[in-house]
Amino acid sequence: MDPLSAIGLACNILNFIEVTKGIISSTKQLVQRGAREEYIELDVLTRDLQAWVVRITPPSHIPGSSLSPEEQSICSLGSQCSQVAADLLGVLETLRVTKKDGACLHVESFYKALVAAWKQEEVERLRKRLDRISTSIQRELATYDRKKILRRLDELDVTGFGSQLEALRRDVHRGFDAISDQLQMGKTSRDSTLELLQRTAAQGVRYSAEQFILERLRFDEIDQRRWNIRMAHKQTLSWLFGDKQNSPATLDEWLVSEDDLYWISGKPGSGKSTLMKSLSANVRTAEKLQIWAKQNRLIHAEYFFWAAGGHRLLNSQEGLLRSLIYQVLGQCPDMIRVAYPKAWGLFFPEEASAAYGTRNFEASSAMVSLSVESLLATLGVLCATAVGIGVKFCFFIDGLDEYEGNPNDMVELTRFLRSLPNVKICVSSRDWNNFEAEFGGSRTQKFYMEHLNHNDIVKYVHHTFENNQNYQEMEDRDTAGKALINGIVTAANGVFFWVFLVVRSFEEGLCNGDSIEDLRKKLEEDIPEDLNELFERIILRDVPENYRAQSAQIFTLALEAAENLSFMAYWFAEQEDPEYALKLQARPLPSQTLGMRYATMKRRLNISCRGLLEMQDMLTTHTCNDKGDSLRSGSVFSLRVDFLHRTVRDFLLNDKTQTILRQWNSGIVNIHERICKALLAQIKITPNDAEYWGPVSRLHSVFSHHCDLMEMDSQMPSSLSLRASFNDVRSTLGYGKFQGTVVTDDDPATLRGSTKSIREDGCALSDHGTNYCTPGRLEKLLRGFRPRRPKRRVKELLLV
Repeated sequence: MDPLSAIGLACNILNFIEVTKGIISSTKQLVQRGAREEYIELDVLTRDLQAWVVRITPPSHIPGSSLSPEEQSICSLGSQCSQVAADLLGVLETLRVTKKDGACLHVESFYKALVAAWKQEEVERLRKRLDRISTSIQRELATYDRKKILRRLDELDVTGFGSQLEALRRDVHRGFDAISDQLQMGKTSRDSTLELLQRTAAQGVRYSAEQFILERLRFDEIDQRRWNIRMAHKQTLSWLFGDKQNSPATLDEWLVSEDDLYWISGKPGSGKSTLMKSLSANVRTAEKLQIWAKQNRLIHAEYFFWAAGGHRLLNSQEGLLRSLIYQVLGQCPDMIRVAYPKAWGLFFPEEASAAYGTRNFEASSAMVSLSVESLLATLGVLCATAVGIGVKFCFFIDGLDEYEGNPNDMVELTRFLRSLPNVKICVSSRDWNNFEAEFGGSRTQKFYMEHLNHNDIVKYVHHTFENNQNYQEMEDRDTAGKALINGIVTAANGVFFWVFLVVRSFEEGLCNGDSIEDLRKKLEEDIPEDLNELFERIILRDVPENYRAQSAQIFTLALEAAENLSFMAYWFAEQEDPEYALKLQARPLPSQTLGMRYATMKRRLNISCRGLLEMQDMLTTHTCNDKGDSLRSGSVFSLRVDFLHRTVRDFLLNDKTQTILRQWNSGIVNIHERICKALLAQIKITPNDAEYWGPVSRLHSVFSHHCDLMEMDSQMPSSLSLRASFNDVRSTLGYGKFQGTVVTDDDPATLRGSTKSIREDGCALSDHGTNYCTPGRLEKLLRGFRPRRPKRRVKELLLV
C-alpha cells in the first residue's frame, strides 16, 4: 500500500469519526431544545455520508504488494467505519421510504429514527466505539514507519517535484512528531496536527497519482535518441537567429508568426537532427515562441525518431504520441486529471464520477490506454483544454523519414497536429516525394540543410585542425593546409556526417605522421565523395583482414538484435565455448572486472568496426574511460552498442554489404542462438536486487523473441534448452516470482522484427495484449477523429 495513501486514509477515518459523533450529538441537542430552525435536510446528510464512505473505504489490494501491520490495522479500522456509515445510511433510507407528503425530513427525524432503530444504549455504544477507533488510529499513526513515507517521497523525486517534495518531507516530520507528543502528553486537541498530516498525505497522493500516469506513458528509451545526437559544434548554426538581411533561413520569422508548420529537410547526414536538438533547447527559440504565445503559457515538446535504435517505440506512432503527451503533462500536471480521469479516480475517488470511480488497482493499466487511437484522443483533449486555460504548444519532431511504416502516415499525422488548437509544429525529414509534396510548397516555411550549412562545415573543419597539435606542427598549414580545408568543404556537398568521418580519419593520419600533402592526396584520390562508398572503403580497406570475422559478427549482432545490446552481451557473444552460458556461475561480477571488459569491448569496436558502431550510455554522458575504471552493476544494462548514424545501418542492410558480411561470417553459428546465450549469461551476472526487476523482465522478452526466431530456423531443441536454463536462473535469483507484476514496455510487439497477430480492425496485438496501430490504419484514425472539448468548464475542472 502506498504509505501516503495509508496516512490519507487514517486522516479521513479520524475526520469521519468527528463528523459522525457531531451529527449524533447535535441531533440529540436539537430534539431536546426543540430548535427546529437549526435543522439540516436529510438529503444533504445522506450525500455527505455517502461521500465519506468513499473516502474511508480502503483500496483493493495491489497484486505483489504487502501491507505492514500498521497499514493492515488502518485498513481494518476503515472497514469498521464503513460499516458504521452503512448502518447510518440504512436508517436514513428507512426515513426516505416512510416519507409521505414529499416534505423535507430533517435531523430531528433522523435522531428519533436512530433511537427507535438502535435504542438509546446502542447509540451511546456507537459513540464509545468511535472513540476507541479514533484512539487506535492515532496509535497506529504514532508508530507508523515515517522512513517508508520519506522513501516514497524520494521515489517521487524522479518526476521533478524536488522543491515541493522537500516541503512535504518537513511536514511529514512535523506531523508525526506532533502526533507522538500528543499521545505521550495526553493532549486532546489535535486539529492542527490532523490538518498538517492530511495536507501532507493529500499532496503526496496527488504526486503519486501524477507519477503513476506519467510512468505508464513513459518508456525506457524515451530520451535515448535525443541524448545520443551530438550537440552542434561551437559557432555553428548562428544563422538560425540572424536578422532578415544576414540570415539565409526564415525559421526566425516563423517562430513568432501564426503559421503552424515549418519543414527542415536535407540530404542524409546533412545535420538535420543536430539542428533540431539545438533548436529545441535554444533559449532564443523559447523567447521567440513566447512572442507567438503572447500572454499564454508556452509548453514545448520534442521527439526524435530513430530507425536504427533497436526498440520499435523509437520509430512508431505510439512512441511519438506517448512522448509528446508525457512531456506536456510533465510540464502541466494540473491537466493530468483531464487527460486520464479514470486513472485519477483510483487515487481520488471522490473526484471521480460514478461511471468510472473505482478502487480496483488491478484494472489500472487499462485506464491509461496506449493504443494509437486513445493517444490521439488524449492529445486532442489536452489541446482543447489548453484553449480555456491559456496554454499554447510547440512540437519539434525530427526524422519523419525514420518512421517504421508508410510515409503518408506521417503526412496524415502532421495534418492532425496542425488541426489542433493552439499548436504549431516544426518537423524534419529527408526530401522524400511524400514530404516534398506536402510541405515543400511554401518558400518561407522550409529550408534544405545542404544549402545553408557551408559556413558551419568550414568552421568545424577549421576548429578541429586548429585544436590538433600534430596539425599545428606542420610548417605548411597556412598554405597547403588551407587548400586541404577548402577541398574537404567542397567535396562534402553539404553532408556534415561525411565531413565528420573524413576529418576523424585525417586526425588519425596526422597522429601516424601523415603530412598535409599526404592527406590532400587521400582526399583527391582515395576518399569517395559518396557516403555509401565511403562506408564501403572504411569496411573493406580500414578493417584488418584478421579482424573481419569479428567485424562481421559484431555488425550482424547489431542488425539482428531486437534492441540495442549491452557491451557485456557483445563480450559474451564472442566466447568460443558453446557451453559457456550454461557453465557460468550465477553471481555479480566485481566492478573492476566490468570496467576491464568495457574497455576491452570498446577497443574491439574501434578496430573491428572503425567507429561505425559506438558505445552509448543510457543514463549518463560518461561512465568510465578506456583504461578500465570500475563500473557499477547497472552498467550491464545502461551501456549499449548503437550505430553511429542512421546511414550506417542503411548501408549495412544493402545487398552488396550483406553479401560481404556473409562471406566474412561464414563460420559463425546461428546468430539468434548466440544472442540468446549472451542474454542468459548477462542475467547470471545481474545482482539480485529490486532495482533490476524491470530490466530483467525486459531482458526476458528480448530473449524470448530470439528463441522464437531460433525455432523458426528449426532449432527447437536448442531453444527449449535455453528457455529452461533462463527460467531456472530467474527462479534461482528470485526474479521469477515477480513475473506478471512488473509493468514494463517490453512486449514483443515493441521489439524490432517481431511477428504479430492482426485484429480485424487493423490493430496488431502482442502476446501480452499491448496493441499498436499498423501502417495505413493511422490515416483512417486521423480522418475520423476530431478533438473534443471537455464537458465541464475548464477552469472549474483544474481548480477543484
